[in-house]
Amino acid sequence: MPTIVKHVDKKSGTTRVYESTSHYDPVTKQSRPKRKYLGTLDPETGELIPSSGRKGRTPSRKNVPTSDDASELAKQVERLQKAAAGKDEEIISLKNEVRRLKSVIRAYRKVCEAISADLGKAPVCHD
Repeated sequence: MPTIVKHVDKKSGTTRVYESTSHYDPVTKQSRPKRKYLGTLDPETGELIPSSGRKGRTPSRKNVPTSDDASELAKQVERLQKAAAGKDEEIISLKNEVRRLKSVIRAYRKVCEAISADLGKAPVCHD
């Protein structure tokens, strides 16, 4: 036989209402309650405010985008995609410059080694 159980949250002061049914647990050999959430009590009138029947939290109104927000978000996405494309182009140009400078360094190293070989006394250039 189900009973109504009221639970008061000390932090928030809200009273939650549950439908409690006792079930026997053969492992612990004790009776355990199974609760079903019904809703909260209105502190002024004492009436039950029923729950929606769904489990979990409802999404807050702050996070739900409106049509104005959607157009602003679309503009921001487009702007960020353009910025990312610009950064990609910059990365490619910098990689090409690094490749070119490495080939220049190799050429200078060959010149240094040739001069060093001709002189026989000069030390070999290292990075």
